[in-house]
Amino acid sequence: MKQNKEIETITLKRYLPEHLHELSQFYLPDTQTPFSALPEESLKYCREDCDRHPIVILAEGIPIGFFVLHIGKNIAPFTNNKKAILLRGFLVDQKHQGKGIAKKALQILPEFAKGIFPNKDSIILAVDVMNVIAKTLYTKSGYQDTGIQKEGRSGLMEIMEYKLDTMNKDME
Repeated sequence: MKQNKEIETITLKRYLPEHLHELSQFYLPDTQTPFSALPEESLKYCREDCDRHPIVILAEGIPIGFFVLHIGKNIAPFTNNKKAILLRGFLVDQKHQGKGIAKKALQILPEFAKGIFPNKDSIILAVDVMNVIAKTLYTKSGYQDTGIQKEGRSGLMEIMEYKLDTMNKDME
């Protein structure tokens, strides 16, 4: 039997105050902290900007990951597409990493995002060029490098995009 069993039920849900206790326990190793804020820091920004929508990644109903879907004029530094959603602060708590959770969350994200923002046509994200693991994961999940680079808090970032309109074409 595999020691590191894959968790079957991964769901995405809008953040609720009762998630805070678990989210505040999240830990990232030093190798990852330059690339992503912890949930508490992201939530602070969400409270200041109603266009930032905090989302929790749940396994069997327990918060094990977190990210923010950001819409509106403040995503302009990343894209000029008004119909884009910016994916920010995507992370899985260290003790749950390596189980395929991020991959599963990214697989169900397009449909989830479409459910909240039916008028949006793409999800974009900025990934640090040094964060090879994340870049590979995003590429495998259908995100494409836009060729646009931008300076981030820990160095150069590449802007990647997932076109939501291609989502339904795959289903046919």
